[in-house]
This record gives sequence, C-alpha cells and structure tokens, in this order.
Amino acid sequence: MDRKEINLSDMLQSVDQFLNKNVTQFQHQAALVQAHIQLHGINDDIFTSSQIQAVDNTVDTKLKGNQKTELIELTMKVSAFLIAHAAASGDTKLKLSATVSEWDLKNMRENDLVIKAKAIYDLAFPLMELIIPWGMTQADLDLLGTDYAGFKQKTPDIHNQRGESTQATATLKEKLREGKALIKEKIDPMMQPFKVLNPTFYAGYVIASTIVDRAAGHATKDATPDAPAGKVK
Repeated sequence: MDRKEINLSDMLQSVDQFLNKNVTQFQHQAALVQAHIQLHGINDDIFTSSQIQAVDNTVDTKLKGNQKTELIELTMKVSAFLIAHAAASGDTKLKLSATVSEWDLKNMRENDLVIKAKAIYDLAFPLMELIIPWGMTQADLDLLGTDYAGFKQKTPDIHNQRGESTQATATLKEKLREGKALIKEKIDPMMQPFKVLNPTFYAGYVIASTIVDRAAGHATKDATPDAPAGKVK
C-alpha cells in the first residue's frame, strides 16, 4: 500500500473500532448495525490482501540463485565421474553424452538447465556401482536428483507468488474504495441524528473518521456544517 492507502485503511479501522466499542449507542438502528458489520468485513479483506501483497519473493529468488549454483556444481561433478568411467571403459557414446561445459550450464535457459541436469542424473543412475570407484557417492547422485526437481519447481512457485500479489493489490484497491464509499454514502448520513441526540458519541465518530496523514502528522481537513471533518470527497 502507498501512504494514501495506508492512511485510508487506518481510518476505516479506526471507525470500525470506535463503533465496536460504542455498539450500545446504535444497536437499535438495524441499518447502521449492518453497515458496521459490512465495514468490519471490508477491513478483514483489506488485512488479508495487504498480507498477501506484502509477501517478498526476493528471498525465494536469491535461494533459487543459490540452488542454481549448486545444481551446476553437482552436474559438473557427476559429469566428471561419468567421463572418467567412459574413458576407462572405452564408451565413446557415454563420454559424448556426459560431456558438458560449466559455461554452457551457466548460460542455459532455466528449463534447459533442468533438462541437462536430469540427463546427467539419468546417465549416472544405472551406472552407480561402476562410477563409485572414481569417487562418486550415492549422496551426490541423490542430491542432484533433489536439486534438479526442486529448481524446476522454483520458477512456477515464484511466478505464482507474484500473480497472487498482483491479484491482492487489485482486491486491496477495490476494498479501500468500497470502504470509503460505505463511510461517505451510508455511515456518515446515518450518524447525523447523533449530532443532536448524542453529541459526545458523534464527536468521537468525527475523530475516528478523520483521515490522518501519518507521514505528515496532520488530519485531512474538509469539513462542512453537515459532514464530519476530514472527509475526502
């Protein structure tokens, strides 16, 4: 949320809390009670959307970068064992299939890197017992299998997070507009009788429904004789 949206959200929460604390003052007014329930629901939706919007996938992206580095290192390691075995056994086809350069791996598209890592894994798996003498371990091969599968999943995971954040942003803006309209078009007019019947209650509502610019440290003033101060038109 930007500063203006945060200020508006704070006001909606302030009104919700004020009405909740003073529900006995208007509990006989069914329409106002319903409007308060609606406002509370809007605030819940705003909170949920803001939590999703705030998800930072920077950490996941960095972890993915680290995983890519590890995947390349493991692929090169297993490739080296395969090439050594191929040379010793005179298996030219295996040598050609297992040969890959680190530069190529680093510059491959992510999907191609996964395909190549899996290809090296698939070459090594049935030859495990034969390449152990060259220093290969089961842990190396298992980790390569885990890494290429995990790396493959990272891209859609990050993409989905970004998609969820984008949708949450749209929902957030919609709910803020909905909350603002609810205050201006329903709750404000229904609070007008309390200006005469219960001035103290009404004055508290005016304070609660004033939008305060937290950064600037002052309330937004836009008062008229028939409307509370601080309303944004």
